[in-house]
Amino acid sequence: MTGPRILLVDEDPQDRSLAVLVLSRDLEKPRIVEAGSANEFAKAVARGAFDVVVTEERLSWSGGIDVVETLREARSDVPVIVFTQTADVETAVQAMRIGVFEYIVKSSKGFLRLGGAVREALEASEQEHQVARSEPWLQTLLDRANVGVFRSTLDERLIEANPAVLRLLGVGSIKEALEVDLPTHFLGTEGGRADLLQRLNSEGELQARVVELERPDGTKIWLNLTEVLLLDVDGDIVVDVLIHDISHLQQTQGDVRGRLENLERSNKDLQSFASVASHELKEPLRAVRRYSELLQEDLAWDVPERARESLDFIGTGVARMQRLVDGLLEFSRVNAGGRGFEACDCNTLIDEAIRSLQPVIEETGAKLRRDGLPTVLGDPAELEHVFQNLLSNALKFCGERQPEVSVSVRREEESYVFSVRDNGIGVEPGDAGRIFKIFTRLHPDKPGSGIGLALCQRIVERHGGRIWVESNVDEGAVFSFTIPINGDRASDAHKHGQAARPRLTKA
Repeated sequence: MTGPRILLVDEDPQDRSLAVLVLSRDLEKPRIVEAGSANEFAKAVARGAFDVVVTEERLSWSGGIDVVETLREARSDVPVIVFTQTADVETAVQAMRIGVFEYIVKSSKGFLRLGGAVREALEASEQEHQVARSEPWLQTLLDRANVGVFRSTLDERLIEANPAVLRLLGVGSIKEALEVDLPTHFLGTEGGRADLLQRLNSEGELQARVVELERPDGTKIWLNLTEVLLLDVDGDIVVDVLIHDISHLQQTQGDVRGRLENLERSNKDLQSFASVASHELKEPLRAVRRYSELLQEDLAWDVPERARESLDFIGTGVARMQRLVDGLLEFSRVNAGGRGFEACDCNTLIDEAIRSLQPVIEETGAKLRRDGLPTVLGDPAELEHVFQNLLSNALKFCGERQPEVSVSVRREEESYVFSVRDNGIGVEPGDAGRIFKIFTRLHPDKPGSGIGLALCQRIVERHGGRIWVESNVDEGAVFSFTIPINGDRASDAHKHGQAARPRLTKA
């Protein structure tokens, strides 16, 4: 493996020898070409067989920094290091302005620094070559992806742009692009330079924006803009902008918004219908029940047995229909007419639920046990209904056993998990999800409307939680539901009228 090719330009043979010694020690197998005269320098430049140049700034055949300019004209891609006896600040600044990689004064420290400077110059040159090689590929990739890249000044003057920008603007040339209203649509600097600078963050970046652009032919597209403020080679502030067409996304979002609005309207219409239908059905049901009772009173003891059975059937059917109507009305009110959320002491809620079920508890001789329960954010009436419904089911579906019911709670990540455990007839595992569907009744012989568990699920989801059952036949059941601890998801679900989505946490 051969080392770097170095052109060493210096009239002083001793300085050249010492430089060769230092470079040979610090670099791996360098190939050094020495030029001690104007003729040797001209031949070396003509051949161009070098990767880096180390040159004295003052030569008898070249004044000032002429040698540096000659090298830059011949090989602008080759880094130049000025290694000189002259410690002239003005000359050093001028050399750096025309592209000199480093300016080193000959001294003990200067000779020790020379090898490292050459190595750094070679590494920087290789990086520039890699960038230059990748630029055509990157430009092709951006162009094929229809991603536009352009640069403009702070006074909204377009400097350069790739072909994709012209296509996105709907123009054929930079000249035509200049006629597009860039200040409004791209830089958004209606307030001028001060407005643009105010939108900067600490890294010199502007927040990505979505803008609508009208092309010269009148068509409209939506573009996403990412802008960065930079200093160009002349020290002027410029804005580099990356743009891509997101019109299809805007259209999709518009369709989704429209569907959500339609769904929300349909949901409100259904809730209104359920509420009106429930109210309207109550009156004829009351009339049917009342007239059947009057008929029984009028007939008294003369009513035949078959007629009595029919009247009892009417009364039973009306009572069940009234429960269905009441349940449907209550179901429609969740999300639509629920109260605002507040701090709820679950101990108080379950005490109220137990109090309302006291006659059934005494009748069945049920044994109830409960843990101390936390305070959560929610609708107290709705949460009390959940506790009451789950306790009522535990008492109702006890079979021939004496009911034993326990209420417990545990903390799990961001939620409280409440559980109501019983020793009743249980549920087939295959029915564990089905029982939460409205009007589902696994035991038609038991009183009920088939709405209770569906209503519990709707209430729990409104509070940002979920509900489920774990059970086997004749082994009892455990109904569990979650309520968020901090209430954030509950608040979100309350606002949007739906179950909150699970959060994604950072790893």
